[in-house]
Amino acid sequence: MKKYFIIHLLFACFCLTVVAANADEVAGERVELSYKVIRIPGPGSNQIAVWIEDGDGNYVRSLYASKFTADGGYVRRPVSLSEWVEKSDWANASKEEIDAVSGSTQTDGEEVTLIWDLTDKNGKKVAPGKYIIRMEANIKNEKKMFWSGEIVVGDDSSSVAPQTITYSESGLENGDQLFKDVQLNLVQ
Repeated sequence: MKKYFIIHLLFACFCLTVVAANADEVAGERVELSYKVIRIPGPGSNQIAVWIEDGDGNYVRSLYASKFTADGGYVRRPVSLSEWVEKSDWANASKEEIDAVSGSTQTDGEEVTLIWDLTDKNGKKVAPGKYIIRMEANIKNEKKMFWSGEIVVGDDSSSVAPQTITYSESGLENGDQLFKDVQLNLVQ
């Protein structure tokens, strides 16, 4: 009996040590990003990338990138999602990362929901703090629209901050839009 008590006590101590070692990681939350796609006719459009940066602007991971660009289309068409390609250092992405992120071009009218499980590109849970979710979309060749939303995760202060849409040049906000109705939610 004493032997089993000691074994259970040692196991409990081990579990508490593991929990304490991971206490600074975010647990029990996920981020959902949803938007509606409005396809734009013609070449040089319909490319979208979604990625995460930490509060200091460091790349954390990608959630989605249109297959054409993610599979190397940015080499043939350098304007294709150029900000994402540079920020993510996509030229050095592993095959596993490319396969996990790349998806076919999203269809017109499609309601898309992407989930971030609060891990980085290596699958490690991120620390509590501020994160920026970013979207880049090619409207037509070098003409682009961007979206960004800030979220604070972890601790007891999880929150979603206001989000913004910007454009690569003025006047584009009155023309074609590749995505709309963007929603960012923190789910417990």
